[in-house]
Amino acid sequence: MSRPARPLPGLTGPGRRARWRRRVLRRVLSATLAATAVLLVVLELRPPPEPVIPVLVAARDVPAGAVLADADLRVDHVPRGAAQPGRLTTVSDAVDRRVGAALARGESVTASRLVPRGALDGLPAGRVALHVVSADPAAVDLLSPGLSARVYPSVGGPPLALGATVLAADPAPSRGGTGGLTDAAPRGVVLSLTPDEADAVLAGHGSLEGPVTVTVVAAPG
Repeated sequence: MSRPARPLPGLTGPGRRARWRRRVLRRVLSATLAATAVLLVVLELRPPPEPVIPVLVAARDVPAGAVLADADLRVDHVPRGAAQPGRLTTVSDAVDRRVGAALARGESVTASRLVPRGALDGLPAGRVALHVVSADPAAVDLLSPGLSARVYPSVGGPPLALGATVLAADPAPSRGGTGGLTDAAPRGVVLSLTPDEADAVLAGHGSLEGPVTVTVVAAPG
């Protein structure tokens, strides 16, 4: 009776399995090292994230004319490049202030969205406040605090100021008992101007006596 064939040495058995495991481990290790190297290159080439800065946002919908409370506000963080001009950063900057227009939840709260406490509220350094009378009283209804404006002579001509900012607007005159408008001073606005612009407006008016009457036109900010 013939004996069964014996396997050749090295083709089966514990030694072959050990070599196979070593090859698999080497391949897994090589693949892991390659993936790590690619990841390191990607991380090295990717630009660092843009720094974030705090901004004040509405914590819920706020209707126009409402006085802001703590519960209406929260501080969020956004990339520096996404922050709006005039941003506020703390709840104390806006609490107890009245909003001039409705705020949607998550919307940034900027100084221009708040009704000024006074005509000089938020006046930047290097600028002056000047009250001017509008040659067209009805035009004052189009001018609200925070808007940019251009100032022209009341008789026409080149602009006297291009970068004015409206700080406050005179209220509309009250109505008399018969339904007509009562006699009232001409309406105007308080403007934030550079000293040179203020000098030009006063020089264009031609006199320091009486109201400074000009034409004020709302302009893109």
